[in-house]
Amino acid sequence: MNKPLVKLAQPWQDCLAHEQGLKPLLERAKKHDALTHAVQNAIHSLGFASISQSLLVEWHPDRPSELVLVVPNATIGTRLQQIAPSIAKALNQHQWLIRQVRVKVKPKQLGVRTNRVNEHPPEFTPAAQSAWEGLCQKLSPQSSLRQSIERLLKNRKAKR
Repeated sequence: MNKPLVKLAQPWQDCLAHEQGLKPLLERAKKHDALTHAVQNAIHSLGFASISQSLLVEWHPDRPSELVLVVPNATIGTRLQQIAPSIAKALNQHQWLIRQVRVKVKPKQLGVRTNRVNEHPPEFTPAAQSAWEGLCQKLSPQSSLRQSIERLLKNRKAKR
């Protein structure tokens, strides 16, 4: 048996063996879930039901009076920033002592491509087609750049 692996797994086994180990984590998760529902209900009651489903709620027990709302774009973020005091007031009425509501825009994921299987690449204009063909003719036949340009020209159509 792999001893370093067993050594790493031991704390997890101890945590699972004693229900007291998971109890604080479970309580924290329940509290976060309740706060998320309270935030969504508060935003919904303010007339922004469409926004309430597109945000994530970040809340940390070490900063209980601060709430961070993570939104997918700046437009929603600006709107939520405008109603942030109303959100805090609505939450305070439901026994959540929130003094500050911050809004963060979720960063876009780089390198994630959309599904472009059925999309065709844009067509070349006649000027672009002739420019690429001219560049291809100037390069040596063994050039990897020439091979790439030939593939590009083969896969693209020219506008007529």
